[in-house]
Amino acid sequence: MKVVDIAVKKVYRFNCPNCQSRLEADTKELEDIGGKVCKFYCPVCRKERYITWSELRKKIVYEGEGTQK
Repeated sequence: MKVVDIAVKKVYRFNCPNCQSRLEADTKELEDIGGKVCKFYCPVCRKERYITWSELRKKIVYEGEGTQK
């Protein structure tokens, strides 16, 4: 067995429900408030916003991703 890629972190991509800005948040930047809803701070609106977990798209970031080989 060989290691292909090592996962570094898990991030979520989503659009702000108010300003429609494309955002990417680390798991610790989203606060679960229950009821399938999470709270986050939008840097564009400069306010706390709410979004459902189903609207988030998960992305795994791997070691060395984004570098030219």
